Amino acid sequence: MGDSRGDGPNDNCFTMSGEFELVLKKAVELNPLFIIHRGDTVYTGKKEYLEHFVKVVEKIASNIPVFVCVGNHDELYLDESNLENFRATIGKVHWVIDIPVFNFRCIALNNVISPKNKIYGFTDRELNYLEQQLEDAPRNTVVAMHAQPNIGRWSNLEGFPVTTPQSQEFFDLIQEHRVKKVLVSHVHAYDEQFIRKNRNGTFTFGRGTDFVLSGGAGAPLDFEQPLILNNYNFTEFFVSRYNILGPLLWKDFGRPRRNCL
Repeated sequence: MGDSRGDGPNDNCFTMSGEFELVLKKAVELNPLFIIHRGDTVYTGKKEYLEHFVKVVEKIASNIPVFVCVGNHDELYLDESNLENFRATIGKVHWVIDIPVFNFRCIALNNVISPKNKIYGFTDRELNYLEQQLEDAPRNTVVAMHAQPNIGRWSNLEGFPVTTPQSQEFFDLIQEHRVKKVLVSHVHAYDEQFIRKNRNGTFTFGRGTDFVLSGGAGAPLDFEQPLILNNYNFTEFFVSRYNILGPLLWKDFGRPRRNCL
């Protein structure tokens, strides 16, 4: 899941009393091995807001590990990336989930470069980290990060450009090491695209790596075309030693105690 933030400090969903609680409760009912939240936990990365998010998660999902990627709203509204409050409240920016019995690994990336200027992509340092984690990647490897690529149906949705040298290297790495899924959010809707980078730098759709976008965990929904599955949502996956099945989309959670704006 991703994007549980409200629409500002005065939004009644900002206190996590709206859809996010319902989304998280439903996820917990499925008794997952763990939950991945792909960022934008709160509207702005003030320490007290992040602490409140942690309290809500600890209350609802006390017995299930919840891993969180960095989103642009998890940082302060500054030109440069600022991660001090995130580290002090939520924890590590880079984390890896390894489950050898299922040949499974999930690698968290931070692709927020400038929160204020809405610049997303990959620094050379981030790509070096990814390459190191992929050196001995098992069969079922997943990458989790916040912003989606600006491509296909997501071309105009403020993700990261796919034509920069760093983005081209990112696609080369995930394809070379046969990453099964790239999990993103940032857009407050649900969508899925299979994307393959060609040798000449162009892209083919319908083949390649499975990019799953799920950003409907409580934030105000996006209704821009061509997005059509703009419900509150999260996705479920099933992992065996040989494959990852899913996404299975969940999108019906009932009414919150107070209406989301």
